[in-house]
Amino acid sequence: NFRSNINDILKPMRTKRSLLVDEEAARQFCRSHLLPYRRPRILQCVARKKYSEGSMKMRTVIFEQVVLRFDREQESEDAFIRELAKMNVLADAGFYVEPSKDKQLASTTIKPEWMVPYITAFCLDEDDAADAFVTNVMERRRDQRKALEKQKPADAVLPMSNIMSKMQTLLHQHPYKEHRWLKLDVDTKDPELIQQLQETLKGGNIVVAVESRGGYHVVLEKGPFCRSLYKFATAVNEGVPKEDQWITIENNEGPMLAIPGTNQGGFVVQCAIEMWKQGVK
Repeated sequence: NFRSNINDILKPMRTKRSLLVDEEAARQFCRSHLLPYRRPRILQCVARKKYSEGSMKMRTVIFEQVVLRFDREQESEDAFIRELAKMNVLADAGFYVEPSKDKQLASTTIKPEWMVPYITAFCLDEDDAADAFVTNVMERRRDQRKALEKQKPADAVLPMSNIMSKMQTLLHQHPYKEHRWLKLDVDTKDPELIQQLQETLKGGNIVVAVESRGGYHVVLEKGPFCRSLYKFATAVNEGVPKEDQWITIENNEGPMLAIPGTNQGGFVVQCAIEMWKQGVK
């Protein structure tokens, strides 16, 4: 079956430099935090400069963006693992490169240990994204027709050939509004700071929390605590350069979440939901 075949292929590859280290942890994350919501998400494969020891020039490079549905139970779970496994195989084969801006210089081959898989922290809304997509297609086609009538050069308007990638972008930009969620990017593991933060979240409902290499990603439902949370974040970040701030509230359209069982700069991402639920009780 699929599961045993994937294990046979990946078992010899699973090392501290692999993208997918603990398949069962990734499956458990999928069963507990992706399948119950039955909504699409976007899986990304990202290379990070901070893990490359100076070899990369760009801060972040996104290599893969895959839309996954989570409404078919075991089939969806297997598809999720299959995409992670594919990224793992391609990374080990040296498939991913950072393109060089200087055509005279060779591209940099991205090593697996520089790469991290992420998934959208919020469920995505296909209906809203599809409506926006149709509007975008009609506007782009109208602009093309006007350009043709005025005999403008072909490159004067956006081409239609890459229009399908726009649907993926719009999907990423349209979280499912019935879930009133926000994400915290906590860039510390200092117990005192974590306790202070959790005090501001008392009574909050933790949706999911994972431990990353440098801290935690926490998704929670919006609630009465939000006012004290924003006040706390403003106070601790005041006068601190953005790159040194240890707490970021991500309430925008496309925050990403590290995936338990995957590698993040030599650290295997862990589920931390029980720790955070206990901390905010």
